[in-house]
Amino acid sequence: MFTIYRESRKHKQSSVFGNPRWFSLADRRFLLACFITLALVVLPCHANGYPHSSNTKFRRIPVHEKTPRGRVIRGNDAFSNVLMHLRTYWPAVTNTRYLTIIDYSKPSNVKRLYLIDIKRGRVEKFLVSHGRNSGWAYATAFSNRPKSFKSCRGFFVTGRKYHGKHGIALQLYGLDKGVNDNALRRGIVLHGANYVSMRSVTLNRGRLGRSLGCPALSAGVAESVINRIKGGSLVYIHAGRS
Repeated sequence: MFTIYRESRKHKQSSVFGNPRWFSLADRRFLLACFITLALVVLPCHANGYPHSSNTKFRRIPVHEKTPRGRVIRGNDAFSNVLMHLRTYWPAVTNTRYLTIIDYSKPSNVKRLYLIDIKRGRVEKFLVSHGRNSGWAYATAFSNRPKSFKSCRGFFVTGRKYHGKHGIALQLYGLDKGVNDNALRRGIVLHGANYVSMRSVTLNRGRLGRSLGCPALSAGVAESVINRIKGGSLVYIHAGRS
């Protein structure tokens, strides 16, 4: 279907991934780096779970949405899911330096996109929007259906960057059949948007502006992020409370 998948399948047949019991030395190092980065850098920051408001350097901004009863949110669910399934999706990855996690169990008025530099063991956080039919402050509904205007969930691999109606954008190929494999057909891409800002949070009573399903970044950082994760980087979108 796409070059990146054809190459990954060839690699899988001709490498250690043909035997699910073994990894090459380079693969082991990558997975170990992922584990160390997530365990030592990211997880300690989430040990106490997620708040329902944003206590930022700007101001404390309330979120006008209650947590559904009976739902327990653990702070490290998104990161533990990545570690658990990383081996499965590794054959599709060609850009091994960066790993991106979007944690939709958090409200949109906090930075919930984590850009992890595996090589340097660094984590950057960014605001990211969700689809307008996915929820108000939280993304609670997800879809693989065209024109649903809902966010996608699951694992993706990045494609090429291009110039679209929102400026620089990045293709996302869904890796989960029936869950997000319609992402490209739906036009679900990573792009920048002016409605992703703390000003937008203030104007919208505690939430970001929403997209038509795309994970949109602040216009000021989108190109920098896209340039780093383009060309075969793994992206995981955590569904949180769906």
